[in-house]
Amino acid sequence: MPQGFEVCRVSAVRLMSSQVRNVTIAAESLAGFAFEPGADVAIRLPRGDGGADERHYSVWKSTAEGKFDLCVVLHGLGPGSQWAARCAVGDPVEISRSRALPIALDRSVEAHLLFGDETSIASAEALIRALPAEAVVLACFEVASMDRRWPDPEVARPEAVRWVDRAGRPGSALVSWLARQSLPSANSTTAYVTGEAWLCAMVHAHLVRDRGFPTGAVAPCHTGRPSPDRPDHGRAQPRGRFHCATAGR
Repeated sequence: MPQGFEVCRVSAVRLMSSQVRNVTIAAESLAGFAFEPGADVAIRLPRGDGGADERHYSVWKSTAEGKFDLCVVLHGLGPGSQWAARCAVGDPVEISRSRALPIALDRSVEAHLLFGDETSIASAEALIRALPAEAVVLACFEVASMDRRWPDPEVARPEAVRWVDRAGRPGSALVSWLARQSLPSANSTTAYVTGEAWLCAMVHAHLVRDRGFPTGAVAPCHTGRPSPDRPDHGRAQPRGRFHCATAGR
């Protein structure tokens, strides 16, 4: 086994919607370990030729009993999606905990804006769950179809979450929706933008150019990853007060 990886087991699987599968992973070595909001893990997926693929996924939630949850879009195009579709309770899985926090919660502000695509939902929900009840939250996710929308009972604050259908280039529908919204003051708000590179670029430009988010507070980190309909996605790596990054596949 590669250094830094540990063997866990799939302890539960279920469909959250027709195209999103929730996978629960457990290990005794994780007992008492707390994943921070926004954390992710690397999963090593063996190939038939003896090699392995590695995919990163955001941790949606975790427990002190050594279990954590991932949510994977079942587009069927990459090894991560294919693994999530066929994995079963009891299957071994090698995981590595990330040393750095890909996306960090800014607890110094009053309002939190979370924008992205299918790859963004789990990390955004982890951040929202960690916020105090009085925090102002607005989230919107651009998805290829409503089959990739999370059901309201699975969402921490369903009243604060909006969903838009992707139409044309990634990000165009989300920016169109954003342009019609009244947003909190940029001086007391952190925006977290994750997902496909073009979506991040469009939302970033809109918030800075059109909505007054300060240029010095913007730290884009595009990694050139594919769109949510190409292999294979799970998490993003933003940094800075205005978090803007593409999602890992």
